[in-house]
Amino acid sequence: MLALDAKGKHVDIETFFSIQQYINKEAYLLNNEKLDEWYNSLEEDLIYWAPLRENILRRNRTPEITTFRVPLFEESKDSIAMRLRRNDSGMCWTEDPPTRQVTAISNLEVFHTDKVDEFEVHTVFTLYRSRFERDDSTLMGRRKDIWRKVGNDYRLSGRLILLQQSTLLTKNLNVFM
Repeated sequence: MLALDAKGKHVDIETFFSIQQYINKEAYLLNNEKLDEWYNSLEEDLIYWAPLRENILRRNRTPEITTFRVPLFEESKDSIAMRLRRNDSGMCWTEDPPTRQVTAISNLEVFHTDKVDEFEVHTVFTLYRSRFERDDSTLMGRRKDIWRKVGNDYRLSGRLILLQQSTLLTKNLNVFM
């Protein structure tokens, strides 16, 4: 996922708008807690990864993101299924009452990859979440995705989430971005 670097050619306008519809639909599903429907739009080989970003001085010349550090989360479709079951179990205090979230997606760019049916998609997101009267937070970041065309649909097969914060002030990360 770290190799997603927007080196492919931009897609044509028709493909761009088709993928944009799926990006918007995904935000709608997440914002309205239609998590089972969102889950069904994920590919079986999904990689859903939010690495921990470290503040590195420029003079150190070491990468701020590596696979050697413990990530904020590293999910597969199976582990996401476990999270969803946990949310529905009645035992998940972080989701009772449920989190209210609004995700805004912008700066959409779509690129061709080496595979005809896969597209590299870059976006910027702002996620506002709240619970109770005084429990709210805003997360901002970039996403680098792989969307795969399957028949007439697009399905998420990879997501690299790059939060801008290196220290998270939110009480939990029981949301999908």
